[in-house]
Amino acid sequence: MRAFLLSLVSAVATFAVAEPISLWEPGKMPGKATAEAERVLADSHISNVSVPTLEFLPAPNPQGRPLPTMLVAPGGGYTVLSYAKEGVEPARWLNQRGVNAAVLKYRVPGDRAAALADARQALALLRANAEAWHIDPARIGMMGFSAGAHLTASVAAQPDHGLACVALVYPAYLSDDGVALKPEVVPATPTVPTFVTQCVDDRSYVLSSLAYAGHLLKANRPVDYHLYASGGHGFGFRFRPTHPAAQWMTQFESWLRAVKVIAP
Repeated sequence: MRAFLLSLVSAVATFAVAEPISLWEPGKMPGKATAEAERVLADSHISNVSVPTLEFLPAPNPQGRPLPTMLVAPGGGYTVLSYAKEGVEPARWLNQRGVNAAVLKYRVPGDRAAALADARQALALLRANAEAWHIDPARIGMMGFSAGAHLTASVAAQPDHGLACVALVYPAYLSDDGVALKPEVVPATPTVPTFVTQCVDDRSYVLSSLAYAGHLLKANRPVDYHLYASGGHGFGFRFRPTHPAAQWMTQFESWLRAVKVIAP
């Protein structure tokens, strides 16, 4: 497996990966995949992903220094992937702030165990290619949106996740009752700096973020939690600047600086 990961360096130019890279060596992918043909739907949503990939988007780096890197997990209810709004657009935003980004195209629909395996493999791929891709291996974080935030929390629940930080943007599925976390997302100990944001009118899922932030607060663990009165669900980075909830992006950038993902 290590030889497979390292062999992917040949796909790397000086500062960029030419195209998305398959996560798994042929015949080695665990779990199952849909037999339906992959489709691109409206607004670049992707359905029927059977070949999970990683798209590495490097930040400008003329000196070739090791940079912080975020793995980005789009949402879509584990049915589709909101690949542009919750994948490529956040990645470009991170790039503008000196952070490498890697967009994860994990398997959908419906197999959360397969998605978790894909996310963990993506992190292994980033670490294996840290030198070639100018990644600081001590500053690899993960952020996710909606179902992608659930996937991010599931990775952070693994004792060997090795993440430097975690960001959950309007997370879904973290709690059934708004009090107890689902077992698969209980953060590993010790936890890492965590950012969580949601809107009160995101009625289906706001209790998920409250439960997650509350769990961390009760354990006296680092969490930066931002709750806004309105904004709904699925906004990504597309709020108009005058919208009150657009502040989440400013708060997120400040948090990235505080946890030293972005240089102060």
